[in-house]
Amino acid sequence: MSLADEVAELRRRVADMVRRGVVDEVIPGSPVMVRVDIGDVLSPPLPWIQVQSGRYMQVSNYPSPGDAVTVISEAGDLRNGRVYPGPNIDAIPVPEGSEYEHVILFDTGTEIRYDRQANVLSITLAEGGSYKITGRGTLDGPVEITDTLTVQGKATMNAEAVVKADLMVGGEVSDYHGTMSQIRIVYNGHNHRGDSGGSTGQPGQQM
Repeated sequence: MSLADEVAELRRRVADMVRRGVVDEVIPGSPVMVRVDIGDVLSPPLPWIQVQSGRYMQVSNYPSPGDAVTVISEAGDLRNGRVYPGPNIDAIPVPEGSEYEHVILFDTGTEIRYDRQANVLSITLAEGGSYKITGRGTLDGPVEITDTLTVQGKATMNAEAVVKADLMVGGEVSDYHGTMSQIRIVYNGHNHRGDSGGSTGQPGQQM
């Protein structure tokens, strides 16, 4: 190989160390592999590099065809390439937000947003979405519920409870004296000694 050829090869390798392109194909597996359209060439299947993959935390962020990516290849050999998430492009712009906000936006419209200036964390689920939290937990602070609350398990209150509207109960209501139905039976069947002897009748107005 002539000196000119060696220089040309070195230049090619340097140029190929870092290439930008878009995902052409996603190949499921472990690890996930992708083919990248780099403009003048379609790469072989290359491993997709997740945001984080360590002992203490692993993050899964599946790529999609059309995603902008960066390919870093050792020694400028594309066969040694690793594919990293790339910058935002016009087709997938940065989510709107102020300089104080950190935003994660999903394609469904679900959004996680933290405003560090206001110290407010908001999680917005897209229409029809639901969430599930498994495990023991504590809410340490005031909580306001603006819609229906359904509790499937037993509820225990260790402090005063204030109800400012109607309370409808489908079962028994009881305290340490007895149940409401027991109190009702006693009240409806009780009588008193009459003024002229004997006993009065049962209350005219029943519970």
